[in-house]
Amino acid sequence: MSTRESTTLWDYFLSRSSDLTPDGARRDSSVLFAPFSDTAEVFDLCTAVLTSCERQQMARLAQDNLRSAFVQRRAFRRFCAATALGDGRDLSQMMFDVTEKGRPYLRRAPEFRFSFSSCRFGMLGAWSATCAVGVDIEDDTRDIDALALAREFFTGKEAAFVEQAASADRESIFYQLWSLKEAALKSVGEGLPFGLDSFAFELLPGPRMVDTPERFGSPGQFRAYPVGQENFNAALVTQVPAGSIS
Repeated sequence: MSTRESTTLWDYFLSRSSDLTPDGARRDSSVLFAPFSDTAEVFDLCTAVLTSCERQQMARLAQDNLRSAFVQRRAFRRFCAATALGDGRDLSQMMFDVTEKGRPYLRRAPEFRFSFSSCRFGMLGAWSATCAVGVDIEDDTRDIDALALAREFFTGKEAAFVEQAASADRESIFYQLWSLKEAALKSVGEGLPFGLDSFAFELLPGPRMVDTPERFGSPGQFRAYPVGQENFNAALVTQVPAGSIS
């Protein structure tokens, strides 16, 4: 990738991304959002920063929209990494590896924790140099049976909370809880197979974790933040070391 192409891509994401870091989390972490683009120019710029292995992964995807989303997600990762390090000179040098459970980490700065998520509206990236982070974004315009899904995947208390809500609010409440749970799983390096009911949350008066598997520490070590915008629901969960709790 040429320096000019890297600069053009950096400028593109810089102009299109939004800082969605919750005020309460700003001291320790950062959250960026960027919408997807359907232009060939952006597709080409994003593809240019990918490794040959990533390009092979992209080529195996069957549909154009899937290939476009893949390259933009990988390029956005690099933009987030460059932003975290304050170095946007060559995005192709921002190389990520993954742990055995799929958690991404930056090869040149493994002390940073990163988390990424996407839906059809765009991409979300979070990072911190001082605490574990997890982020999730959900398209809350989808028509779902919120109560049935809550009963299947949430704790009994959470499902009851969804059930007791006004019918017009159920989907919103469901997505708030779902995004918090996914973000929590990512913050400890786990995925959906670990179980959404492993972490329990309450939404009132503000989102907070109330139960967690013992091996991941106490609920008091976790901080939960809504990152809501029109058309999507998102959440950030951070975990601070036990000795850092004030």
